[in-house]
Amino acid sequence: MLLHSCFDLLPSLAAEKVTVRYGLFEQSIPVADIRNFGETQKVSGDLKSFLGYFSAKDKQKFQDALQVKMSLDIAALDKLINTGMGKQILSFVSQATVFPTRSAIARSDRGSIQALRSAIILGAKSPEGLGITSFLEAYPSNQLVFDGSKISQLVSMANLSSGSASAPPKDNVSSSPLGQIALQYQILAAQDKKFSGCLFGDSVSAELGNTLGNGTFNFGLNGLSTISLVEQLKSLIPTKVKCEKAIIAIGGNDAWYGISDELFSKNLQEAIALVRTMGNKEIFLIPAFYSTVAASLDPTIAAPLPRVEQINVLINQVAETEKVPVEAAGLAPLYENNVLKENLTSDGDHLNAEGLKIYRQALLQILQK
Repeated sequence: MLLHSCFDLLPSLAAEKVTVRYGLFEQSIPVADIRNFGETQKVSGDLKSFLGYFSAKDKQKFQDALQVKMSLDIAALDKLINTGMGKQILSFVSQATVFPTRSAIARSDRGSIQALRSAIILGAKSPEGLGITSFLEAYPSNQLVFDGSKISQLVSMANLSSGSASAPPKDNVSSSPLGQIALQYQILAAQDKKFSGCLFGDSVSAELGNTLGNGTFNFGLNGLSTISLVEQLKSLIPTKVKCEKAIIAIGGNDAWYGISDELFSKNLQEAIALVRTMGNKEIFLIPAFYSTVAASLDPTIAAPLPRVEQINVLINQVAETEKVPVEAAGLAPLYENNVLKENLTSDGDHLNAEGLKIYRQALLQILQK
């Protein structure tokens, strides 16, 4: 296990405020204000000033991001951040952090990486799991300073798929740094494990984290399509992971990426065959998620609704061929006439906290059958 005893000896050292520097601009926010905003949506004076630079859409995304709390396998996480890939990611992230001159830790790249590593492990050990707030509260310095000019590079790295008017979106899960490290964590965490339920899906599923109960595992990955799902399963099978029940929630990104009917059906059938090698008793399919009308008309956000509808026709056809059920009833409250309800999404394509409650309950009903 990672050694961070030097930080354990200094329990008073934790980030009390976060500062963003961009050229001559500097804004500091107490970490307590960030936690309060995440829990109650109440905005302090300092945070209000900072959020003044955000659009309404970005404010909601920030609020949603604060709700993400990941329950992680600490041993697997420890191994992950000590791999070559993990060290590269930490090194990259450390370039956007600046140690205050009065920090208890000597200002150096090595010190910055060690601090990030410690905050990740200690944040993951917190009762609520690893999230933005638990990470900040575990950071071994009373102030965490970000170089705003480099934050955009981190955001670009986090984008597993993107689209523009001139370049349609594509599946970049296997080639993106975050996609690779997320899959590597899953490989380490699943090694020789047996789960009562496994969820395979894209970003909508990934947002749930491991909140489906003890003995389950969420293998959801941002940007996942049937192309990367097949690659993911091929990487997981050598771990000898076992899943008694498996839920496959896929299709929205296939529609968005423009994957053909033939390739989608072929990939989904191959994915089902691969999941069957994991010793499961039952496999369930979930229909592809619909977006709002506005999001479906923007090719940089989501697929056209008619294309999602066609993907769902294909899912039902594959399900009939493979003799696996499609569970759609539990998702019905999310939609009105096959369109995502505006009050259940923050961006037109993903679910907000209320939408995730409905989705989680639908999955629990399946797993408890």
